[in-house]
Amino acid sequence: MTEYFASVRGALSVYCSSDDGQLTDARFVLARFGEDANLVVATFWKEHGDGNFVIVPLFAYGVAPRPELCTKASLTQALETAAIEPNGTTAQAWQRACEAHGVVWPQELEAA
Repeated sequence: MTEYFASVRGALSVYCSSDDGQLTDARFVLARFGEDANLVVATFWKEHGDGNFVIVPLFAYGVAPRPELCTKASLTQALETAAIEPNGTTAQAWQRACEAHGVVWPQELEAA
């Protein structure tokens, strides 16, 4: 069963060296800014087994991270540079992730 990485999207072109054949079969794993790279990779392999390919984690900005794929450190670091609109649904989702990991919510993002 796949919970976090269930969808496949195509239409990407990747140019790489195929001298040794090691990077010719790469898969992209789309994560969210604020999620922990190691946890994302581990979760992907848990859901998809040990595939005969390499993976490239990509991080998208603008969507709140999923608490289950975050760590306290990843959230704390992301909050230093994240552009979060106060009082919106995205801010609420970020705040839930922070609460789940005991990360202090920035005072400048508190509801007015």
